[in-house]
Amino acid sequence: MAQVALVLVTLIWGITFIMVKDALNDAGPFAFGALRFTIAGILTLIVVNKSIFTLTKTELIGGLVCGFCLFCGYAFQNFGLMQTSASKSAFITSVSVLMVPIILYLFNIQQVKIRIWTAVALATIGLYILLDPRGGRMNWGDILTFGCALGFAVHIIFQGYYVKKEVRILPFFLVQAWVVSGLSFLNSLIFEPKFAIWSTRLISALLVTGIAATFISILIMIWAQQILNPSQIAIIFALEPVFAAFFAIVFAGEVLGFWGYMGGGLIVLAVAYGSRGEALK
Repeated sequence: MAQVALVLVTLIWGITFIMVKDALNDAGPFAFGALRFTIAGILTLIVVNKSIFTLTKTELIGGLVCGFCLFCGYAFQNFGLMQTSASKSAFITSVSVLMVPIILYLFNIQQVKIRIWTAVALATIGLYILLDPRGGRMNWGDILTFGCALGFAVHIIFQGYYVKKEVRILPFFLVQAWVVSGLSFLNSLIFEPKFAIWSTRLISALLVTGIAATFISILIMIWAQQILNPSQIAIIFALEPVFAAFFAIVFAGEVLGFWGYMGGGLIVLAVAYGSRGEALK
């Protein structure tokens, strides 16, 4: 049941790529992030209730740090989506899973096994085929999306660190949601001349991302993490770009071509392989 629930989460995340890309025609990247996380923050606040008044120092500091990383990740992703396809954005974002052990290795926190290096090499080949700089397929949006993947990878590392300190998940996430919302609102006021044009596609995207892709998905993840190990979860999350590519084809007519999908397929394979080894120990 937990596996099925997480597959549903990845399906929801997959469809948000094309919805967000479309909605960014009516709202700036910062404005969209502000509205999305305000919705998620309000819903979480309702569930948390009075717990917000008993925040521990670890929950507050951890939430601030992780919230900043999450803000960077989504800001880069939204800016990237304005200049690249939803499919490419999803494939590049998925590389964040492989960035985690590499970052830990660079800071002498964790040794990287041969399996991870193999997965990174496979993902690198996949990225080269997907982007193909010689063929002019790589653009500024792709580079920004790499920043998104890095932001999410650092978020995974810090969140893993603070969760081990016995923080309460919902208050911890609530701080993160309001950090992302606050920073996004501030940057929108400074850098975006128009906040938003209220359209059906913008409202639909905000409801799906704020409620389903953020609030509900987080609750499902909390429940699933009590049943499945991190490696099993990571393998399921490798389906996200597959769903994103499918919805981009069906609803937006995006076509990456044979080599584009070949490169994307190698990335998905690399993420699944890099995660699977831990689950088989």
